[in-house]
Amino acid sequence: MEKSAASASRSRDKGTQITVRPIFSKLTVFSTLLVIRLLAARYATIPDCDEVFNYWEPTHYLSHNNGLQTWEYSPAYAIRSWAYVGLHAILSRWISILPQLTKIHEFYGLRCIFAAVCALCETTLYSSLSINVGRRIGMFYLIATMTAAGMFHAATAFLPSTFAMYTTMLGMAAFIDRPRAGGLRTVEGIFWFAVGGILGWPFSMAMALPFVIKHLLQIIGTFGFRKTFGIFVKGALVALTVLASVTAIDTMAYKRLEFVPLNIVLYNVFGGSGKGPDIYGTEPWWFYLANLALNFNVHLLLALMSAPVLFLFSLFPIPTSNSNNKQYQPPTTTLITLLIPFYLWLGVFTLQAHKEERFMFVAYPALCVSSAIAFHLTLSIWGTISTAISSKMKLPFQYTALSLINWGVLFVPMAAGLILSLSRIVAILTNYSAPMSMYGPQYLPENAIGNICFGKEWYRFPSSYFLPDGVRPKFLKSAFAGLLPGQFLEGTPGTLERPGIWVIPEGMNDENKEDMSKYVDISACDYLVDSYLPSSSSHPSAEEPNYMLDDSAWERIHCEKFLDAAGTLLFLDRAFWIPGMTRRKTWGGYCLLKRQQEPDNILVMLEKDSWPDDERILKDEL
Repeated sequence: MEKSAASASRSRDKGTQITVRPIFSKLTVFSTLLVIRLLAARYATIPDCDEVFNYWEPTHYLSHNNGLQTWEYSPAYAIRSWAYVGLHAILSRWISILPQLTKIHEFYGLRCIFAAVCALCETTLYSSLSINVGRRIGMFYLIATMTAAGMFHAATAFLPSTFAMYTTMLGMAAFIDRPRAGGLRTVEGIFWFAVGGILGWPFSMAMALPFVIKHLLQIIGTFGFRKTFGIFVKGALVALTVLASVTAIDTMAYKRLEFVPLNIVLYNVFGGSGKGPDIYGTEPWWFYLANLALNFNVHLLLALMSAPVLFLFSLFPIPTSNSNNKQYQPPTTTLITLLIPFYLWLGVFTLQAHKEERFMFVAYPALCVSSAIAFHLTLSIWGTISTAISSKMKLPFQYTALSLINWGVLFVPMAAGLILSLSRIVAILTNYSAPMSMYGPQYLPENAIGNICFGKEWYRFPSSYFLPDGVRPKFLKSAFAGLLPGQFLEGTPGTLERPGIWVIPEGMNDENKEDMSKYVDISACDYLVDSYLPSSSSHPSAEEPNYMLDDSAWERIHCEKFLDAAGTLLFLDRAFWIPGMTRRKTWGGYCLLKRQQEPDNILVMLEKDSWPDDERILKDEL
């Protein structure tokens, strides 16, 4: 028999031991989620170069005294927190101390920590929903978060938005609990949202607003105004403590007083003309809807329908009990509070011209919760309709048909979501995983030294963790005309000195203006990463020649297939994996090259008569 969360709480207040238990135990759920998240840690790609240049590279610098530096880490701007990066450097550095482990093990070891943390946060939110809102809602949330392609890719990303996603789950779980224990759960909720906003991404604190307002009104009714004031003062003190700690660390790092969360807000909201996020590109209003549809499919549709379904649900005379069981329906105010965060986040960020997939990560848990609520309410409404229909049936086959429909309403949406998500995940991994597979010791030995260069493939570099200690990443001039990262100033070898943290580097600006000092000449390159995509590489230019086709200068060490998205005409072939349909895709090559000899003139590659044969040979190799 399913118990109501409200009656369970009242029973606890009366001293009885009646409680609501989730359908699956926390250990079972955590173990299952951990396996899925560990698979993501091992196989997920890095679709956003900001993850590499703004987080993996500074962490590598702290741990290994070299790395690429973006303008955001210049003390002149200071819009990235060393407290956040330093925490991850501490977590990862011990891995390389273990025998037989290298830098690449640090990379994947840290990802495994992300996987465990994400699984723990998801389990906590699942348990809180099951106990305080409804076991069925908790179960549907678990299905959504476990199967969604969006969660697979976001769960182990090294991004503040992913970190804020973790703390959002913990904050939601704390606020969902009924006010008790002197309001400690309210203080805990404020703490988690503060950690996510101050240490991670400041804008994520907006997700707390619906919960804070509801709890403010609820606690006033439970404890009175005076005690409510005291509870929120405790919450404010907790948030200020987090802010003071992060500020102290960043101030010591930059050697000047810096409020990094404030710097982030000032630049992104009040940057002024020629600055701010819009200079990095803008997208149409429907960008997030299209992206979320790919990554959450059925669950996005349910989440968007959640408010209308809740309104429709309020019009239906849903029975609360029958002769066999008691069906608990959570309070409408609780459901409204849980639905608002996703609508709020989607609405606010849709209005922004600059859009990126990672900006939605914070709202992924809220999307899954909204989907679960919508599905629960839909089933409740359909249950009422089905009961009314069955009461008028007379023939056996009618009951059989209705039973099949009932099972279809339950299982078809979940099965469709699972199949579409798996297809999306497999498509991403099979189409775009090549950059993660170029740097193994069988291709780039641990004792290798020199420079590895990136031209048009600069934004797919997976970080210095994939390179031997003696190899440094460098950039070649390509068609890209924005500001690329420079090199952190290296400290004395064998010490913890990292002067690049506080020394203002040259050639940085906050307007995305190109700095030519970030490039090296092709003669400085010992290794090179290049791609050949038929839709674009068939017309090379002086800035983007087909290096990988120049056998006189470069030896192809390792090549893998890489989807030519522009050359693959059908959207379904690009976005999803469809068995037996891979031949309809257009493939290119992604290669690690090693210098053979110095070419006389790189521009002669544009004039060679042998490119058709070379292209045929490359395709045969791939």
